[in-house]
Amino acid sequence: MMTTQPARTLAAKLTAIANFFALGEVLDHQRIHHSTNENYLVTTSQGEYLFKIIVNTTIEDICNGLPFLQRLEQQQFASTAYYLPSPLGEVAYCSHDCNAVVLRKLPGNIPDPSEQVCAAIGQPLAKLHLIPHDQLPEKRHWLDARYLPEAIQAVVARYGTDRLHETLKVFSSLQDFKPATFPQAIIHGDLCTVNCLFEGDQLTAFVDWQEIGIGAALIDFVSTVLGFCFIDEPEGADYWAIFDPNLYCALYQSYTSIRPFSDYEKAHLDYAFKYVGLTQPVWSMLMWDQYHQGQEMIETNTMYWKFGLDKITLPKL
Repeated sequence: MMTTQPARTLAAKLTAIANFFALGEVLDHQRIHHSTNENYLVTTSQGEYLFKIIVNTTIEDICNGLPFLQRLEQQQFASTAYYLPSPLGEVAYCSHDCNAVVLRKLPGNIPDPSEQVCAAIGQPLAKLHLIPHDQLPEKRHWLDARYLPEAIQAVVARYGTDRLHETLKVFSSLQDFKPATFPQAIIHGDLCTVNCLFEGDQLTAFVDWQEIGIGAALIDFVSTVLGFCFIDEPEGADYWAIFDPNLYCALYQSYTSIRPFSDYEKAHLDYAFKYVGLTQPVWSMLMWDQYHQGQEMIETNTMYWKFGLDKITLPKL
């Protein structure tokens, strides 16, 4: 007869993870609240680490990203932290009530959007997109060419077309935008202010690589625009954030100084911007009960409309 093992306390989980990676005694821990996973800064007798307890994906998906991170390491891509291996060479801790990976704590803090920060992000992002991606395995992620069409079908099945009228209208307007027709690259997939570390205006690292994979470099660039080129609106305003063209210009000029866009990419920047902008709320609709339990799902109360993406045209540079 099978028995269900009881869930452990957080302290017991952190201790078990530390033991698995031979990191010594856990002395202190602090929850990082800006992540969709359960991330903890943990101090042990051997140093400071980031323990990432996986919540919104699977440990298999994390492990599927390892060949990509290994390629970055081989190419000496310095703008990141890499998962620590256990003494047996395993990078994933798996148990009945939690799965986790561990990274060394890097110096730096989450930045506020600024022209200096955008300029510091652009060049390493372009260098990432120039790393060879041949012979890497297939890995699904939310910016791959299949995700949005499949996710749209799933949200329609869940909510019906009446509750998704505006979403379907935007998606229909993007039917001729084909991500697979653009130059492909290794992409971060979710680069935003909370997924990088800065000391002052200097980049320390990109973090949170669970969406890493092969995709259109253009898609990854506009995803980064969404993550860095908006400033918060005052509380009570109509929008969550507003687009700042000066931030965009700093990011664009920094990026294209290393990897200039082709004419085909330039011609489709606005389409790519709206395509990625729609992907986030569609993902949010699929994950609604996990992150918005008890709240009604209203499609226009999500990022595409609350960032005013339906009204923004990117500057032509």
